[in-house]
Amino acid sequence: MKALSTLSEILTLAGSQFKVYDMGRRITPIDTQAFYAMETAVHPYPAPIAGHARLALCFWSIKAPETPYIWFLQFPVDEQGFIKLAARDQFLNLIVTILGHDLSQKPTDEQAKVLANNPCIFNPSEEKKAYFNARLKVDLDLPASVYYEHAQSYLAGELGWENWTSIALQGLADVVARLDREDNSQRLAHAFEHLNDEIWVHLTQLLEHQNLDQKLCHKLCELHGIWLKERPQLSYLLLRAMASSQQKKLRQKALKEQLEISSDPQLFVAIAGRLWSDLEEEELNRLFFEQLAKIGDQMLFNQLFADLVAIPKLRNQVLSRLRDPQRGKALAEAIGQLIQSAHG
Repeated sequence: MKALSTLSEILTLAGSQFKVYDMGRRITPIDTQAFYAMETAVHPYPAPIAGHARLALCFWSIKAPETPYIWFLQFPVDEQGFIKLAARDQFLNLIVTILGHDLSQKPTDEQAKVLANNPCIFNPSEEKKAYFNARLKVDLDLPASVYYEHAQSYLAGELGWENWTSIALQGLADVVARLDREDNSQRLAHAFEHLNDEIWVHLTQLLEHQNLDQKLCHKLCELHGIWLKERPQLSYLLLRAMASSQQKKLRQKALKEQLEISSDPQLFVAIAGRLWSDLEEEELNRLFFEQLAKIGDQMLFNQLFADLVAIPKLRNQVLSRLRDPQRGKALAEAIGQLIQSAHG
C-alpha cells in the first residue's frame, strides 16, 4: 500500500469531507485541488505572513456534517512561498501516531495537549475566529449563532445605539457573513453613522474578509472621503473594510487619496496586511513605498519591505523598487539603509 504523505490523502482515505480556508492576511476559501498543490509544494502559498502559511482545515463525517472538526494550521514557507515539506511531514507523522487514520476520533486530554503545543497549530485572533465560524456555517448551510438576531436588531436601530456593549462579536460576524441575505447589507449601511468607534473597529476587522455589494462599497467610500478630513486617524479602517470587495477601482481610488496625504504608520501596516493585492498596481506600489519612506521609520520600512517581498505575486515588483531610477530621495535613502542592514 502506498504511504500516505499528505493531509488531503489521509482525509480522503478516512472518508471525510473537508474544506480549507486561508487564515493568513484575509480569510478566503481554498479549493481542495489548490490545497493539495500547496501542501505538496507544487504551487506556493499565495500570501505568506510572518514566514508561514496559515490555514484552517475543517473536516467532518458524512454522517454528522453538523459537527465539523477544525484545525488551525501554520507551516513555514521558503522565500518563494512554498511550504517546507519537512514541517508538514513532521506534523503528519504526529497526527498519524496519535489518531491513526481516523482523524474524527476524539483524542485523550494528554493527546489534545500534545497537539495544541505543536508549532504547526496556531490560535487566530478573536475577530478571525468569529468570522471564520460565521463563514463556515454559511458554507455548510448551518444556522447562525444565537447572537445573530440580537446583532441584526441593534444594527436596525431597534435597541438604542448607546447599547453597543450588549452586542456579541459573534453576532456581528454572523451579520457580515450574511450580507447577501435578509437585507443585512442595507441594514449595515444605514447603521454606519450611528456606530461607536469600538464597534467600528470590530466591524472593519470582520468586513475585510467579506465581499461587499456595490452600494455598500459606495457608502464606505463616501464615508472615507468625510473621515479623511474629519477623522483622519481612523479613516484607514474604512479601507480595511473594503479589502475583499470586488469594487477594485473604488477601493484603489480611496487608497490613492489616503496615501497621498497620510503619514500614519497604521495605514501602511493595514495596506501590507490586508490590501497587499492592490500593490500589484504599479502606481500604487511606487506611491506606497515613497510615502512609507517619508515617515522616517527605518525599522517599519524594513519590516514591511520584507513582509511584502515574501508574497509571490508581489516579489518581483517589490524588488524592482531597489533599482527604480525614478525613486525619490527619501526612498533612495531608505533602500540604502535597508541594503546596509541586510549586509550587517
